[in-house]
Amino acid sequence: MPVLALAAALGPGGLALRWPAPTTALLVVGLAPLLEEIVFRAGVQDALAARSSARAGPLTRANALTAAAFALFHLARHPVGWAAATCVPALVFGYFYERHGRTLAAPIGLHAGYNAVWLVLLGPG
Repeated sequence: MPVLALAAALGPGGLALRWPAPTTALLVVGLAPLLEEIVFRAGVQDALAARSSARAGPLTRANALTAAAFALFHLARHPVGWAAATCVPALVFGYFYERHGRTLAAPIGLHAGYNAVWLVLLGPG
C-alpha cells in the first residue's frame, strides 16, 4: 500500500483522494475480492496445491503460479504494468490463505482493503 500512495503522489494529479461512486465502491471493494478469492484461492491455488507441495521459503509453487494467473487475469482491464503489479499482493493474499488454514476470510479482507486504498488513491474520481 505504500507503493500505491507513492504512485498517487507522483502521478499527474498529485496526492488527491478520489471518492468513487457507491456502486463502483461496492463492486471493487466488495464483490470483486469475494469472487476473485473464491476463484483464485479456493479454486486455482487449491487445485495446484493438490498437485505439488514444492516451496521456496514461505511461498509455495501453487501460490506463485496462482499469483501469475491472477496478474494475467487483470490484463483484461489494466495496462501490462498494472496487471503485473497485482502479482505482489496476490502472493500476499495466497500466503495468508495458506497460513490461515485455507480459509477465505484473510485473503478476502486483505484484498478488499487493498482495493479500497487503490480506489481512493488512484481510482476514478
